[in-house]
Amino acid sequence: MPQSQLPYLPRVDALVAHPAVFDDSPEAERLFAEAMAECDAFHRPRQPYLDHLAQRFRFHPPLSPEPGDWRRLPPLFAGVMKLHRFLSIPEEEVALTLTSSGTGGQKTQLCLDRDSLARVEGMGRVVFRALGFCDPEPAHYLMFGYDPSEASDVGTSWSAAQKMACAPAKSVRWLIRRDPSGAFDFDPEEAARYLLERKDDAPLRLVGFPAFMHRAFLEAARLSPGVKVHPRSFLLAGGGWKSHGGTPMTAAAFAAFAEETVGLPAERVRDTFGMAEHGVPYGACRFGHHHVPVFGRMLVRDPLTLEILPHGQEGLLELLTPYNGAQPNQAVLSSDLAVLGRDCPCGLPGDYLASVRRGGVHQHKGCAVAAQEILNRRGGTAR
Repeated sequence: MPQSQLPYLPRVDALVAHPAVFDDSPEAERLFAEAMAECDAFHRPRQPYLDHLAQRFRFHPPLSPEPGDWRRLPPLFAGVMKLHRFLSIPEEEVALTLTSSGTGGQKTQLCLDRDSLARVEGMGRVVFRALGFCDPEPAHYLMFGYDPSEASDVGTSWSAAQKMACAPAKSVRWLIRRDPSGAFDFDPEEAARYLLERKDDAPLRLVGFPAFMHRAFLEAARLSPGVKVHPRSFLLAGGGWKSHGGTPMTAAAFAAFAEETVGLPAERVRDTFGMAEHGVPYGACRFGHHHVPVFGRMLVRDPLTLEILPHGQEGLLELLTPYNGAQPNQAVLSSDLAVLGRDCPCGLPGDYLASVRRGGVHQHKGCAVAAQEILNRRGGTAR
């Protein structure tokens, strides 16, 4: 039997297994720096493009395991990952490939080997548990995302399914499915009726795109004015706070809307931030801040000089993590514009994402953008 060619990354495994998810101590920084150096040492000999970046950024490898040295690492632009797979392992060792787009356009392909897949699944579980997203009481899941039986490789579909580990499932209903023509579609009345039929039986778990939830809540309020869901219901969103018409909303405004229309307690409305090119989930606390766990880092760079900016200044968001042995996504520069904060009033230490918005001349057609087009076809307004 041929020997596996998967990378052996013991320092990365030690970082992912660190028991304190939001540890901001020197020990945690040391673990992260060692894991980043180990990850880069594996990928660099296998990726000539990394050497091109090194020359452009005047980066002289190797990356050292000293705390903070990972800040020198030249980032790989997220747009480039829509053009190349950048595999560092044999194709047959890829355990899962996830894409960033639901209905077309250029697609990022996040490739994971067996060990990297286990790491990213484990990271999600510990982040959600540490932020209070989990509950032992069984719940009815309303999944406002692509049905994985019809879109198993769509990144948001996979990540939404991972969030089902937060509570036992009493029932599951996926709400974005293919119609007879083969196109993805969403029926807001079906979603509203499913919500109303199960609101008293057990808590609801509402997971997925907020714009679809917004449309379903309006429909539920129309069908049953004054409706109130089970008080232990929980909403866990991803893809940006928006109304059904695609209009951006603040997290607080969306939470107030959910409480007003279907009686969902505002404090039980949370979301996550992430990128398919990166894979680490960043969950929000009760203040709406997305906290950086021990196995990830965020930097903000000046859009013109790429100089690293201090907390409080807006620039291009860079995401760093060493977990993936299949692809060199240890440092990914996005086109999103972000501001970082530190030492949130919720009590969690370290950095958090204070704000983020889309940048660039053209809007990337990721899952949330493709999903919004489904609502646009529906006409956007409740009857």
